[in-house]
Amino acid sequence: MEIILATEIWGRTPHTDALSARLCPHALRVTVADPFDGHDPGFSSEEEAHAAYLDRGGLEPYARRIKALVAATAPPVLLMGFSAGAGAVWVAACTEDTPIIHACCFYGSPIRTMADRTPRVPIDLIFPDHEPHFDVDELANTLTAKPLVTCHRANAGHGFMNPLSANHDETASRHWTDWLVRMACELSG
Repeated sequence: MEIILATEIWGRTPHTDALSARLCPHALRVTVADPFDGHDPGFSSEEEAHAAYLDRGGLEPYARRIKALVAATAPPVLLMGFSAGAGAVWVAACTEDTPIIHACCFYGSPIRTMADRTPRVPIDLIFPDHEPHFDVDELANTLTAKPLVTCHRANAGHGFMNPLSANHDETASRHWTDWLVRMACELSG
């Protein structure tokens, strides 16, 4: 099994590399995908990261990048995404004839604009306890009604896995990182 990890708007950071290292024992390869060509842009603020992400075109080119990476990866593929990366993962998981065996999306707020799509593979959506721009309960209820979708709620805010986020929560991050490692272990069989 190969794992593709799609980052947040912050891009590839020491945190994503550390998560990749934790997952490596359970995969033939872990690939970190990001909107910024694989280097740490070293953003000083979320606003700077968001502006750079939008300058790169936002979700559409990121989703194309993830879909192309999935298509070029030997099956089976476990796909993981965070925030903007979760939106790109959702697009890939809703694509027919995909080698993805499972997908996980953390605080994927872009998914709310694509709730009409239906995943073709099992997918876990991990939502924060709240989002400022939409009702998390309403979206989770809509998506849970779809086949293959399981929704979870973290007791933390958007970005809780990322040490660069104002909402970073070490306890929640540790819990969900351990959950990801267990899932990768189970799927690698």
